[in-house]
Amino acid sequence: MQERVKTSFIPKQSLKVERTQSVRQTTFGVVNAAAGVILIAAILAAIGMFFFEQFTKSSIENKRTSLDRARSAFQPETIRELSRLDARLMVGTSLLVSHTAPSLLFDFIERETLSSVRFLDFSYGEAGPGRVMLSMSGVAKSFNAVALQSDAFGKSPMFSEVIFENLNIDETGNVVFNFSAVVNTEEITYDSAKAGASTNQLQEENEVNVGNPSTI
Repeated sequence: MQERVKTSFIPKQSLKVERTQSVRQTTFGVVNAAAGVILIAAILAAIGMFFFEQFTKSSIENKRTSLDRARSAFQPETIRELSRLDARLMVGTSLLVSHTAPSLLFDFIERETLSSVRFLDFSYGEAGPGRVMLSMSGVAKSFNAVALQSDAFGKSPMFSEVIFENLNIDETGNVVFNFSAVVNTEEITYDSAKAGASTNQLQEENEVNVGNPSTI
């Protein structure tokens, strides 16, 4: 008996090959698309950097031009002259602040000397760095007057190391003595003089107001 040959019209092998080729084409397309996107992004970034660089250069140039105009408007020579003047004023102010006003010392002695005490001479000089000595000889009506005068000078910030010595009685019965002290130079500086003047002016204004109640 003759065997039948089984035939089929469905090409099994060819379908398998076509599927493989389709997968490969899809993968290749995805890779191409990703590469295209990356390329476009790189081109856009390069264009953006170029325009940003141009904008930055233009901005710097505009600011440089504005600065040059501002400098020319302020006149550099005038600014240098004003700077030199300011330096001179600062030096002058420093000298005035450290300058001593001996008139304040005379005013203090006149104000604090008792009516029963009289000074005969005056010696004022620097005895060392930052140390100014004052020496005077005087006459008082009594030892009690000398003690009161010593107490008045000793309590004041104007003097330190106050010494009354060589007390004796002259032929008229008055007490003679020698006085020495260290002067506090901070109390006789130019600033102190201005402060004292301001205080005196304020006191005078207060006295006027007290004397004229209508002005209050």
